[in-house]
Amino acid sequence: MSGERPVVLLAAHGERGGAGNNARLAALVAGVGELLPEADVGSVLVSAEGVVARTLAACANRPVVCLPILFSDGYFYKTGLRPHFPDATTSRRMLAPPLALWPGFAPFLADNLALRLIAQSADPRVLLVAHGSKTTGRPAECARRVAAQLQARYGRIETGFLEEAPFAGDIIARIEPPYATVGLFFGAGLHGAEDFDVLVSTAPAVPVAAFTVGDLPGLSGLVARRAGEMLAGAPAG
Repeated sequence: MSGERPVVLLAAHGERGGAGNNARLAALVAGVGELLPEADVGSVLVSAEGVVARTLAACANRPVVCLPILFSDGYFYKTGLRPHFPDATTSRRMLAPPLALWPGFAPFLADNLALRLIAQSADPRVLLVAHGSKTTGRPAECARRVAAQLQARYGRIETGFLEEAPFAGDIIARIEPPYATVGLFFGAGLHGAEDFDVLVSTAPAVPVAAFTVGDLPGLSGLVARRAGEMLAGAPAG
């Protein structure tokens, strides 16, 4: 992209409960901004009505790259973002797939898990915790796709959900130690902090590692690299 200074928008759901202040999103914006001095980096909340449309209107004719910090291409991706990017691969407004479906996401997650397990003599079982949904299968399907990619490196992966079966609480109540718990949550709100923390703290056996995606300091680098690829004209895939 050339001409006007480009805009990189990080799209997230927005936090409920817990911290409730979207501090992690603000920190990610700052981190990506430091790594992409050639662009203006900001954020939008897809759960807030009208925010995406107003933000894009404010960008006027500047090139815009939008990276969803989401874990599925379900409701919020399809209704909150996709309609605003009707020709996302060729226009001056480009929309990436949700974070969980980026080719580099599962390897990034696996590397971070390995760092936390470096003192272990053998790879433990891994419980991947995701939100799930009562109304659509896409959140669960996307989580299972991430789990399948992790399977090549960690052979004993189970996926549990907060909103649908198999429930994470049921799995963690019976899982044999040693095991690690990884949450597909970004914010420090209702699910990424409260639900996940309760799940881990009340488990019969303490996991050898427990973290959410939003805990990972290298996330800004992953997002900045993807944004840089798109700014250079790479397909949004």
